[in-house]
Order: sequence, then C-alpha cells, then structure tokens
Amino acid sequence: MIPDERRRRLMHIVEERGSASVADLTEELGVSHMTVRRDIRVLEDSGRIISVSGGVAMPSRIALDATRQAKLGQHTREKDAIAARAAELVQPGGLIYLDAGTTMLALARALIQQVGAAQLDVITNDLMVAFTLGEQEQARVHVLGGQLDSPNMSTHGTITAEELNQFNIDVAFVSASSFDLRGLSVPTEAKSVVKRAIVENSSRAYLATDSSKYGRVAAFKALPMASFEGLVVDSGLPDTAQERVQNLGVELLITGSAGRSERKNP
Repeated sequence: MIPDERRRRLMHIVEERGSASVADLTEELGVSHMTVRRDIRVLEDSGRIISVSGGVAMPSRIALDATRQAKLGQHTREKDAIAARAAELVQPGGLIYLDAGTTMLALARALIQQVGAAQLDVITNDLMVAFTLGEQEQARVHVLGGQLDSPNMSTHGTITAEELNQFNIDVAFVSASSFDLRGLSVPTEAKSVVKRAIVENSSRAYLATDSSKYGRVAAFKALPMASFEGLVVDSGLPDTAQERVQNLGVELLITGSAGRSERKNP
C-alpha cells in the first residue's frame, strides 16, 4: 500500500470513530508502529489530526471564542502557572504587550508581583488587563482602541492593528483559543489582523496558553508556530506535539499546574 493511500485509510478510521489508538491503527492497517507514527506525524503537521494520550483524534473546530465569563473558571491553576513562568521572561523597564484573555489577566497580576508596578510599561487591547494594571499608580499602561469585542472585553480590528504599528515592543505575549502544529488560528479576521500586528512590532513574541487549546481549529490562520520565540504551556501538551514544536525551532517552556517549570531547548 502506497503512503498516500495508507494515510487516507488512517484518516477514514479516525474520522469514523473520532479517535483511535496507535495499536488499533497498526493492526487495521497491517503495518509497524513506526510506520503508523510516521504517518501520524505527517497528518498532524498538516493539521488533519492531533495526538492524544495513546493515539490520535480529530481536531475540534470552534466558530466563536468562549466569553470571558465562561473562561474565568477554566484551567485556573494552569493559567496561573503559565503566567508565573511567562513573567520570568520579562526584563524590568522593557515595553511589554499583553494580548486579550484570562491567561493574560493572570499574567498581569503575576507581573505586578514578580516585576513590580514601577517597572511595568505595558500595551494591551484587553480592558480588564488595563484596569488591573491601572490600579497600580506607578505602572504605565497603553490601551489600544478599535472595535469592542464585548464578550471578551477587548478591542480588535484594523484600527487596533494600526495602533500597534506605533510601538517598538520588547516582548509580547499572545493568547490563543485554538492552535496546532501549524500555528495559531482565530474565528474572525478582526482578531487575525491584531495577532499578526503584535508579532510584526515585537522583538520577541511568546504564545502563552494552556494545553486544552491544542488541537482546536478556527476559520482564520493567524500566525505560524515558527513566528514565536517560544511556547509557554502546561504539561498537558502531548509529548509528540512537544517534540514537533521544538523541531520548529520554538523554545518550549513547560510548566505544571503547581507552578513547576521546565525549559526545553530546540
């Protein structure tokens, strides 16, 4: 059986069941574990399947981001640990960008504690992040204008992206509702233009997100994985995905929910 035909059969099995173990795929395709894993790698790189514990599954498509209220109570320990690790990447006095989202809100609080308000110079499109930092009188906060994304209390769209062009950002932290090995995707063009402008105007950009977002796909491709200096994520990211991220030249910064962190260099 030629590779393309075998991969089509593998995809058919996974599509039919929603998920499949490596052992089952090996048996049904009549090939070795090594061959199946090689096929999985090719298909995962193209975003057609995702690795899960013991096997593979179909990506989950999202039409819209969850609301801020819905996200506030989800994966809070992981977000706090990611925020604490991300804050360690910040040099006092540098210009920082914080994207929209509850992980960024956790990061704002971590920066206040770990860096200190007097050393913070932050740009954000998230109104709750701006409010949290703005309560610290010594912090300098730049709030981007643009169209209001009411469910997430943030701004987005071309005006937001154009305002980013006025800044030379030292380090940016980008949030995600969906990502895979191809990179970050978003449900609207209004979000996509902002994500691209963040990276274009930053010396270093890190994707900071919990592992539950891996394997989700939205309508618009925003940024390839290789556009990030690093990925700050909890240990729930599958081992195969961790390996592939490093192979792309992206620094992998894994943290446990209890705040333990580990640097994995590519």
